[in-house]
Amino acid sequence: MIDTVSYTNLSRYPFNLGNKVVPEKDLNVSKNNQTNGVSMEKTEDEKVVKPPNLTRVPKKVLTKEDFIKLFVTQLQYQDPMKPIDNNEMAIQLALFNQVDQLFNINDNLKNIMDLAKDFNLTYASSLIGKEIKVDTNIGRVENGKFLGGEFSIDHPVNKLEVVIRDENNKIVRKLELTDVKKGNHKIEWDAKDSDGKQVPDGNYKFSIVIPGETEVKPLPITMVAKVTGAKLGDKVELVIDENKTIPLDKVEEIMGGE
Repeated sequence: MIDTVSYTNLSRYPFNLGNKVVPEKDLNVSKNNQTNGVSMEKTEDEKVVKPPNLTRVPKKVLTKEDFIKLFVTQLQYQDPMKPIDNNEMAIQLALFNQVDQLFNINDNLKNIMDLAKDFNLTYASSLIGKEIKVDTNIGRVENGKFLGGEFSIDHPVNKLEVVIRDENNKIVRKLELTDVKKGNHKIEWDAKDSDGKQVPDGNYKFSIVIPGETEVKPLPITMVAKVTGAKLGDKVELVIDENKTIPLDKVEEIMGGE
């Protein structure tokens, strides 16, 4: 009598594949390997076809062309059953006209600023070698001669001193003035030190001292300086006395020179 093998017990019997008998457990392993293989290939394919991570960078400044493109795009994608009416169209065209004029104004202003910068550069270059008056307490001795300076006082005093220091902050001379009236006064210095010796050419620091006054405040001093160069940049500046820079609007008077 032949035993009947139920379907549920088939897994216990080997399968005949051609001339080779393969147990069910080996067949399951083979299936798993095939499944894993397909999964691996799918993962690799996904890596290949996966689009790059594109990040949109918004524009911070819109040009005239951008506004026109927005308007044309709006017309292209408008509802054909409810198109933009004539009044709204006229308003948008008027706004675009205003935007166009604003861009033109910006361009014109930029051109004017460029012209002003070129003019300032030309003007600054023309001042090189000349003597100018500028608010500073640094005086200049050149070719054995003090270029000059002046100070202003808002009240009369019996006596004051003009203290002159060199670049090492050493006092080289004190000029004593008496019966000083209110107003502007020139600084007269023969470019000699306290011993009567000629001081070398260079820059010297000036200060005004009023003996006996409890409140010490600096008095405004104006010096004659030599323009020795021009500094370029967003704002053109003059180089005076070889080591100090000032803006052009600080020039009070052009004295002349070379």
